[in-house]
Amino acid sequence: MRRLVRTRAGSGWAGDACCEACGIRLGEHGGQVQHRVARGAGGSKDPVVASAANAALLCGTAFTGCHGACEARHTPRAKEMEKRGFVIRHGKGREFDPRFVKVVLFGGVEVWLSETEPRYLYEQPGEVAA
Repeated sequence: MRRLVRTRAGSGWAGDACCEACGIRLGEHGGQVQHRVARGAGGSKDPVVASAANAALLCGTAFTGCHGACEARHTPRAKEMEKRGFVIRHGKGREFDPRFVKVVLFGGVEVWLSETEPRYLYEQPGEVAA
């Protein structure tokens, strides 16, 4: 999944990966995967939460950069990252499902994240079988 996310963030080439929130170049090894719906310390058995639709490649660490902004809950920057789809609260329904919550990339481009493919979706996915 990490390779798929890095390839998506590099427009098909992992070596060109950029932070999906601010656009800074990360290359093949920089940045961190942000889980849009937090998985918890033990991970998650939910296949959607474990998929690339729930993951964004961001600059920094859990304490710095765009990744840190997502992890710093209840700050103005964290609220901005939530509005842009990089953080999704737990709950039931489409508004809590990473397959249906759009992401606003750097430059203002609105996309949805594929569960299985290293590309952005430019139209909201239809209904998905449970």
